[in-house]
Amino acid sequence: MTNEAVRLVLAGQASYDTLSEESQAVVRATWEERIAEQLDRLNLTAELTAVGDPWVEGDAAGEMVVRRPRSTRP
Repeated sequence: MTNEAVRLVLAGQASYDTLSEESQAVVRATWEERIAEQLDRLNLTAELTAVGDPWVEGDAAGEMVVRRPRSTRP
C-alpha cells in the first residue's frame, strides 16, 4: 500500500500530507531527483537568445546585469 500511496502522490492524485514520514521522505527524494534532472536540461540563455528576449542576472559582486541577445538581423 505504501508504494501505491507514494505513486499516487507523485502523480498528483493524492495528498502528500496523508503519507507516513517514511513515505514522505521517499516522495521528497524523488522530487529532488526530478528537479535536478529538469535543471540539468535547462539552457535559459539559449532559449532567451533564440526568441530575442533580454534577461537579468547577477554578476560575481551581486550586481544586476542586463544581458541582451545579439541580433541575427543584418
